[in-house]
Amino acid sequence: MLRADGFDVRVVQNPTKSLADDDATVRDVLDMIDEPVVLVGHSYGGAVITEAGTHDKVAALVYITAFAPDQGESVQSLISTFPADGPQPPILPPCNGYLFLDRAKFHEAFAADLTSDDAAFLADAQVPWGLDALGGTISRAAWRVKPSWYLHVTDDRMIPPAAQASMAERTGATVVNTAGSHAIYVSQPKTVADLIRTAAAAIA
Repeated sequence: MLRADGFDVRVVQNPTKSLADDDATVRDVLDMIDEPVVLVGHSYGGAVITEAGTHDKVAALVYITAFAPDQGESVQSLISTFPADGPQPPILPPCNGYLFLDRAKFHEAFAADLTSDDAAFLADAQVPWGLDALGGTISRAAWRVKPSWYLHVTDDRMIPPAAQASMAERTGATVVNTAGSHAIYVSQPKTVADLIRTAAAAIA
C-alpha cells in the first residue's frame, strides 16, 4: 500500500529479547538508509521507536496504539498504571524468561475485530517477549525532540484508550481516533497507512 505510493518501506524484525537489543537492531537498519525516516511502532514497538528514534535519520515518529514511555519509564511501569477495573493485557507468567499472551483470551483482548481464524493465526504467531523488553527503561525519549503522530484506537483492550490518550497528549502528538482492536494494523491497514502518509507529508 505504501510501496505503491513510492515509499521505501523497511520492516524491522525485533528480537524482542530486550529493549536494548531492539534499539540496536532498529539503529542498524537506520544506518543503511539515506533518506529521512518516519519510524513507526505498534504496541511494545512504541517503546522501541521512543528509544531508537533519537537516531539522526529519524524525522518523525508514528505510534499505532502504542506505548510511549518517557525517560526512566518502561512498558512494565506503564502497564502498572492501567486502571485495575479496566482491560488488562492477558500476559501469562514468564516461562524461561519470556512472556506470551494467553491464547484463550487473545481474540477478545488483541484482535476482537478480526475473524476467529485470523485471531488464532496471530495468537499462534506470537514472538517470545523477553522480560528485559518489558522492563527495559527509556534512556532518552525521542518524542521530546521529534514530531509525533498517534493512532488512538478506541476499542483497544490491550492498551486502554484512556492510557493511549494520556500518552499521546504527553508526547504532544497529532492524534487520529478510530474504532478498532489492538490489531488495527490488520483490520484497518488503510487507516494506519494514511497516518504514516500524513506524517511523511508533514516532514517532506
